[in-house]
Amino acid sequence: MSEVLDTWLGRTIDCACGQKHEVPIRRIVIERDALGQVAGYVKEAGYREVTLVADEKTYQAAGVKLRGLLEAAQVKVSISVIRENAMGEVAADEEAIVQLLLDTPLSSEVLIAVGAGTLHDIVRFAGHRTKRPFLSVPTAPSVDGFASVGAPLIVRGFKTTIPASSPEAIFADLALLAEAPQAMIAAGLGDMLGKHTSLADWSLGRVLLDEHYCELSAQLTLEAVELCTAHLDEIAQRTDLGMLKLMEGLVLSGLSMLMVGHSRPASGAEHHLSHYWEMVLLQQRRRALLHGAKVGVATVMMAQRYASLRDITAAEAAARLAQSQAPSREADAERIRGAYGAMAEQVIAENFPADGGVVDSEALKARIASRWGDVQAIARAVPAPEQLAAWLGAVQGPVAPEQLGVEPELVAASLRDALFVRNRFTVLRLLRLLGDSK
Repeated sequence: MSEVLDTWLGRTIDCACGQKHEVPIRRIVIERDALGQVAGYVKEAGYREVTLVADEKTYQAAGVKLRGLLEAAQVKVSISVIRENAMGEVAADEEAIVQLLLDTPLSSEVLIAVGAGTLHDIVRFAGHRTKRPFLSVPTAPSVDGFASVGAPLIVRGFKTTIPASSPEAIFADLALLAEAPQAMIAAGLGDMLGKHTSLADWSLGRVLLDEHYCELSAQLTLEAVELCTAHLDEIAQRTDLGMLKLMEGLVLSGLSMLMVGHSRPASGAEHHLSHYWEMVLLQQRRRALLHGAKVGVATVMMAQRYASLRDITAAEAAARLAQSQAPSREADAERIRGAYGAMAEQVIAENFPADGGVVDSEALKARIASRWGDVQAIARAVPAPEQLAAWLGAVQGPVAPEQLGVEPELVAASLRDALFVRNRFTVLRLLRLLGDSK
């Protein structure tokens, strides 16, 4: 059990932000031999038939043992081993979802996700759409989405997050997590460090667009990151304490998203760059790379942009805003068509929803000028890019695009056009209004 997490389980919170937050997760186990507790929970919950979902690697790492434990407890088990795509990766796309739906007997009562982030996204969506609960068995501490409600999927080549469901319970075995590849552990830290820039982006939306903001969610997200940075040596050494704190941070971040019902606390411009790179790599039939590795690198890049804001005086900001040309809907739509090709209409729909209001760019520029002191305070709260890079380096994580194999041309394109991946105000959209999109 985890004292950090258990306090939130099963709670309904009438929050000062004006929303009612609910955490429907019943149990979270992060300890050695957590895998051995899954069958007991299944029996306790009254499930007689389950579908165990894994990929080839995670099935061997944990699925085989879990299947044996479940069958020994007289639970009927069906298996879905999600196939890799042509690039040798498991992708959360239409093909994987259809495979899982076909592999799951109509009589199956619950899905069990045995794997990392992508596998959980597939199961989360399928469980939600078939009205089945799912249990989470992470095999690597690589992403913060285990406890969250959103399922990031590749749909017709476009990365989009679809509301789904959180797990009913999470069983994270410390011994299993410590056996994960070092790159996946580093990816988990990279995903967590991205919260520094995502929280800053959310604060920009609050200050400049009066976007709904939850202090509780933001505080939980920050606490989640600090759990990880306070235990970097242990994480690097894969100790039980290190794996516990990394996993607690990842799950706590997921709970923060679960409470507010969206990913705003944990996903900003750093994630938009990651998604943009992933979509382009898939179009080029190249490996998409680990999500958290991309996010970590993009976080360093976005921290550099926040650092640049600190040196701009209010007078300089006002002058740049006055000189910059406010983007029009027509111009943005044309730019999206040039940048996104076959995915363009989906991206346009994301940025200009039929039921959404249109932001008055000139009014927004005036608001930025009048609130420049607040903008700089937000920028100062973001750790220096050198500090973020040092944290990543401590766990052997990549810190620059070239270490990922992301070419300068793709980096430049993402800095121009990744802001359209989601209809959210971020530092990239702020810099565009300041006349800087590099």
